[in-house]
Amino acid sequence: MKTSGILICELRSSDHVTIALLLQQLGYRTTPALVLQKIEAMLPSPMDEITVASVREEVIGSISLHVLPLFHVAGSLGRITSMVVDERYRGNGVGNALIDAAEHWFRQVGCVRLEVTSGDHRQAAHPSTSAMVS
Repeated sequence: MKTSGILICELRSSDHVTIALLLQQLGYRTTPALVLQKIEAMLPSPMDEITVASVREEVIGSISLHVLPLFHVAGSLGRITSMVVDERYRGNGVGNALIDAAEHWFRQVGCVRLEVTSGDHRQAAHPSTSAMVS
């Protein structure tokens, strides 16, 4: 299914239910309550960001981001702590759009390096990212 009209936008308070269901597609045993708890902990922090991808107002993906200071060089490290795309939309550019949005946000907050947290069991899903060197 080729997808056009992918919209990358800020998280809405009601998105936690869909994000929990998407994470379950990856085999994580999470609940909407746990996802909501994580969102509420992350949203006030300027070091964290959560972005969603949607098509026709349906959330079809999400990405969570965290910034860490680098002790040995100028700038910060951006870490993608989670990313998921609805299995119905995988292979249609949704993941790339989320990565592009993440890289843009990381640059805005002064990151010079990017790191991806990903389960070893999902090698094929590991995103391709640019170097992010200023």
